[in-house]
Amino acid sequence: MTPIESIYEIEADLHDLQPYLHSKSAWVTKRAQGKYEQLVNRYFNEHGRIVNSEQHADCLHDDKYFLSLLESTRKSYYFDCKCSL
Repeated sequence: MTPIESIYEIEADLHDLQPYLHSKSAWVTKRAQGKYEQLVNRYFNEHGRIVNSEQHADCLHDDKYFLSLLESTRKSYYFDCKCSL
């Protein structure tokens, strides 16, 4: 899987998970938070060399911030690909 494909997969999983992160049920939110933390950890394991590790804690507490970081990382990969052509 390419880095860009990985980001798209993480983004899709995050979009599916977002309604559950803000659920009225505490149990549902807790389960969703566990899956969300796995997505954040996966992202930093796979793409940590191009982002600051200090952003990890911010991402764990703010799914919208994480989504914007995913988008900027994806754009960075596209820019790098176009520059190398």
